[in-house]
Amino acid sequence: MRLGVTEHRVRLGPDEYRVLRTTGLSRALCYDSEHWLDLWVDRAAAAELAAAWLLAARSPRSLVHLPLRRHEERPVGTALPEPYRARDLLLVHHSTQFPASRWKEVRGRLGQGSPHTVEFRRADFPSDSDRLVPGAHHAGFRDRLRLTTAADTLVLSGSALPFADAAADFLDLADTGPGRDRRMRRFDGHACAELHPASGLLDRTVPKVHVEYCPDWEPASNGA
Repeated sequence: MRLGVTEHRVRLGPDEYRVLRTTGLSRALCYDSEHWLDLWVDRAAAAELAAAWLLAARSPRSLVHLPLRRHEERPVGTALPEPYRARDLLLVHHSTQFPASRWKEVRGRLGQGSPHTVEFRRADFPSDSDRLVPGAHHAGFRDRLRLTTAADTLVLSGSALPFADAAADFLDLADTGPGRDRRMRRFDGHACAELHPASGLLDRTVPKVHVEYCPDWEPASNGA
């Protein structure tokens, strides 16, 4: 699968940041309500979401930016809850020690960037056996995702392990379709992937992350 990105280099004082910004995910919407984080995606966006999270796992020195909050398309027949706030996503390896408070300034200096295409094979994603994480529920486990919000962006930082694990779930969701249930939750026509605190891979700062497959989309109304 292919993921389009633009590469940007931003210097703030003595620090330089490499930002990889996705250019696809046209039918994707991310928001946070008062209870959890929600994303809606069609099949193509689910595959691109998977690729973006795997890219974050494979690029520990880069900030992976998914600019979703200004997307105008909405899932057909799905009402947004109130209150909600549309968000971007920023995926950061914790080894960069990137302060979320700097994101607004970094984003403001991105410029046009240089276009690239990232390619992954299905074999690049973790298999079911690879996704068993002994010790994830132990107090000393250090690989959990953490969440900070900055400049209308959900900044998720962690190790390669939870990023890659989530990427495999999103890839399974991309395979959702008639007669193709695979490992996804499916009931009454609803298909989704979830990052749940019970996995041991989410810090207390991260509520449940719910990604729902929506096959049909429409432009936003003029009042949206």
